[in-house]
Amino acid sequence: MSIIYKPRKMVCTIPGKEKTGYFAAKANSSTINLNDLCYRISSNCTITSADIKGVIEALMKQFELELLSGKNIQFGDIGIFSASITSDIVDNKDDLKPQDIRIKTVTFLPSTRLKTTLKTQAKFMRLRDFNRKYNGVDEE
Repeated sequence: MSIIYKPRKMVCTIPGKEKTGYFAAKANSSTINLNDLCYRISSNCTITSADIKGVIEALMKQFELELLSGKNIQFGDIGIFSASITSDIVDNKDDLKPQDIRIKTVTFLPSTRLKTTLKTQAKFMRLRDFNRKYNGVDEE
């Protein structure tokens, strides 16, 4: 299993730092859906796919409740989830009101274990080579 990449051209036009070159960019951004993920998990244990999906739905509800309470969620060896907030800039701290604050995004900080696994076990294949090997075409 490999992460497919393709060369992407980069042009830096900052005065004094002009440079042109290439960097690796992920080529595919396929997504596994919840049903397929549950099926794959169930094939590695004695829990049914439907039970796994039920647990994930209950977990999602708890994530929502905990994040809405301002808590961070340490999710085992996966990492930490937290809600980040933002607001408009005001001149005086007393002008900053709750109605002016909003959720910006949910952030994820991967665990050391997850980062180490990805860094040490990731393999890469160029899109052109992937297409040659699996699709019989010579294109990128």
